[in-house]
Amino acid sequence: MKLPGDFSISRLSILISLAIIFIFCSKCYHLNSMAIRIKSKWSKTVKRKKTPEDYGSALSFISWRLSLDKAKTLHGEDFEYENDHQRVSIIVEYMSFQVHLVDRLLFEDKTDDEFRNQVMNSLGKQSSRIMQENCEDLFGPGDYKKGYINTLNMRSSEYSAFEFSRTGSNYSLYRHLSQKCQDVMGYSQTNKWVMDQIIDIDSVEILKKILEVYDSVTTT
Repeated sequence: MKLPGDFSISRLSILISLAIIFIFCSKCYHLNSMAIRIKSKWSKTVKRKKTPEDYGSALSFISWRLSLDKAKTLHGEDFEYENDHQRVSIIVEYMSFQVHLVDRLLFEDKTDDEFRNQVMNSLGKQSSRIMQENCEDLFGPGDYKKGYINTLNMRSSEYSAFEFSRTGSNYSLYRHLSQKCQDVMGYSQTNKWVMDQIIDIDSVEILKKILEVYDSVTTT
C-alpha cells in the first residue's frame, strides 16, 4: 500500500520539538536507564467514536517517541553518530519499521480495507509532518517529507517479504531493520555490533510497545 506523498505542513507540539532539538542539537547526551513511558489509553472524558485519523495520529506520535528513544539508546550503548543526518536516518529507519508493523497488525486483524487505508494514510501524514518540521529545525527549509515517504514505501515493500507474528521470533524482520541501521551507522570498530543490539533488544522492545499501544487504541 502506497502512502500519499503530498501532505500539508502543520505545527507540532512543543514537546516533540523540544525532544528532537535535545537529541540532535545537544553536544552531550545525558542518558539514563529508565524505560520510556508512553500513554496508550484514550481519555475517558472523550465520548465520541474514534476515527481512523485518531488512531493514525496517536500511533504516529507514539512511534516517533519510540524512534527518539531508540536513537538515544544506540548512543547510550556507546555507538557513535558522526552527524545529525546520520541520527535522522536512524530515526527514519525506526519509523519505517513501526509504520510497517501497524500495517501488518491491521492486516492480520482482517481490518476493513477502507479503515486500514485511512489509518495508514493518517499515520503517514502525521509522521511526515513531524519529520518535516523537525528537519527544518535542524537543517533549514526544504522538502523533507518526500524522501521520508519514499523510504516508508520502500521499506514497506521490503518488510512485506518476511513473515510476521505477534508471538513469533520475527527474526527476518528484525534482521532487515538492523541491517538498514548498520548501513547507516557504518562498520567502524565502534559501530560494528549495531545489528546485534537491534536484533536482540531494540526491535523486540519496539514490537512489544507497539502491540501494547495498538491493542489499546484499537479496542477502546
